[in-house]
Amino acid sequence: MAKIPDKQGLFFELDGVIVQKAAFAADGSIPFLDRAIDGLARVDHRQFRLFVATSRQDVAFGQVKERDFTRFCEAFLLRMRQEGIPIAKIYSCPYHPKGRGRFRKESVFRKPGPGIFKMAQQEFDLNLQRCWMIGHTTADVLAAQRAEMGTILVRTGQGGRDGEFPVEPHFVEDDFWTAVARVNVFEYALRC
Repeated sequence: MAKIPDKQGLFFELDGVIVQKAAFAADGSIPFLDRAIDGLARVDHRQFRLFVATSRQDVAFGQVKERDFTRFCEAFLLRMRQEGIPIAKIYSCPYHPKGRGRFRKESVFRKPGPGIFKMAQQEFDLNLQRCWMIGHTTADVLAAQRAEMGTILVRTGQGGRDGEFPVEPHFVEDDFWTAVARVNVFEYALRC
């Protein structure tokens, strides 16, 4: 259990939430979605630590090489530093029970399991009941619900249309920017 009752984190998926896809565009740039960087800048970094929480089926099935995803993450973190946006950690799970080679295995860190959030709780002493997950798939929402976190489904990316799991997120918003605005309004209301 967290020592400080309101030690909070804001988790988000990369694909479909912050970027179109976690891969470089043809010109070598990062394909950020509209207003995603502005949304990240709107987070109160004194209140929330920022975390990427991503399951990488593309790596598990050999569609993307692990080293290419690592390079993308390094470039993403560099861009975030340039923007003055502190990312505490990127949590990613490259495993899938039907994956290829060494990536073929079950993992508690693969969403919809809550392992990524539980690991962050241990590493950063978070109070998960005061944390949020912003995602675009039903697995994103279910994983966060299993960790007893606040959930926001955005309409970008898959927008919950994957239909993999029956879920009811706390909120549904158009994009990451409006999701952060929702978190800010909700958190402000708790303090009043």
